[in-house]
Amino acid sequence: MVTSSPDSLIAMSEALVATADSADGAALITGQLEGILSSRIPFRFDYQPIVDLKRGLVAGYEALVRFAAEPRMSPDRWFNEADKRGLRLPLEDLVLRRALHARTQLPANCFLSLNASPCFLLSDLWGPLLDAMPDWNGMVVEITENELITEYQAVLERIAMIRSRGGYIAVDDAGSGYSSLKHVMELKPDFVKLDRSFVNDCDCDRARAALIEMLGMAAGRLDAWVIAEGVEKETELAELIRLRTPLAQGYYLSRPGPEMCALDAAKTGGILARVRDCDRTDSVSSSMETAMACRNLEEAYSRLAQAPGPAFAVVLDRWRRPRNLVERHAAIGIREIGDFRRVHVLGDAREALTRALTRPEDQRFDPLAVINDQGEFQGIARIDRLMQQMLAAF
Repeated sequence: MVTSSPDSLIAMSEALVATADSADGAALITGQLEGILSSRIPFRFDYQPIVDLKRGLVAGYEALVRFAAEPRMSPDRWFNEADKRGLRLPLEDLVLRRALHARTQLPANCFLSLNASPCFLLSDLWGPLLDAMPDWNGMVVEITENELITEYQAVLERIAMIRSRGGYIAVDDAGSGYSSLKHVMELKPDFVKLDRSFVNDCDCDRARAALIEMLGMAAGRLDAWVIAEGVEKETELAELIRLRTPLAQGYYLSRPGPEMCALDAAKTGGILARVRDCDRTDSVSSSMETAMACRNLEEAYSRLAQAPGPAFAVVLDRWRRPRNLVERHAAIGIREIGDFRRVHVLGDAREALTRALTRPEDQRFDPLAVINDQGEFQGIARIDRLMQQMLAAF
């Protein structure tokens, strides 16, 4: 008997996905969906931690379905294929019912977040599912953004049912797709999940950072908590902490897994250390922002040429001390800042600003390099941010 290698099976799966509308591909996918719905083909969940950026602890978990069916496709693709065949609602019903049982595994003081489409909330299947679980305490229903909501009042009635049983509501991927900010405005959720496009490179893109700050303020006025999705870098996490974003999830914090695990102790320690720095509102750390770390000036110029909007790059020596500071300025362009001044991360912001303004006129508004006790580079302090910090203190 001739058996196929794993590589050939994957290639066959990819070919069938690419030709899903062909007779063979469509028949295979239909058969697999029927197998899932009849429980002949299993599926499971991975759980990704949602982290409290003030305490450095896991506040909740998002349940992410994983289908074992062939061809290998993302969950979104399976739901889309089910939708084409009129099977989306029963598939959502099955997945949600199974996910609800995972609440028994929740650690103390944590919530479990589940995805549900607007069409499922409005379907005849929603009532029986809701009634099957009278107590929704600790559950968060994420309303996905994959379709347009035309009946907000009807959705609000379903949301009221969830809240009356102790559950919470989140708007998923706010700022993208159909959801935009209209879902947030109309549904007044308890959690607003920021689309990863806002978080990606927020540490070196002032526009993204400003949008996160603005959306955080808007959510706060609605008495909602912001969850930043897609945190993949330490520098992005540092910027979110500086912006006082309450909750976050992403591969840098923890990858999804089959168990509801606690946050790694090193990650907790790093978060708490940054929070302590930011809590010292009179220190330079409150105005600090990150910069791209580079090996040489050539790399710094190259990366800044590709960066969106104003940004900074720093060339570090072998001890991670700042050697060169390069800025992409909105009016001047890319330039190296000569004879830049260094200030301590926990130094007094007022003193740092005073010292900066005593420099020669052509250097007075150049940014400062922020360092720690060992002289290691920590970030950049712009003069306008230091000024804003001083004004906010009055």
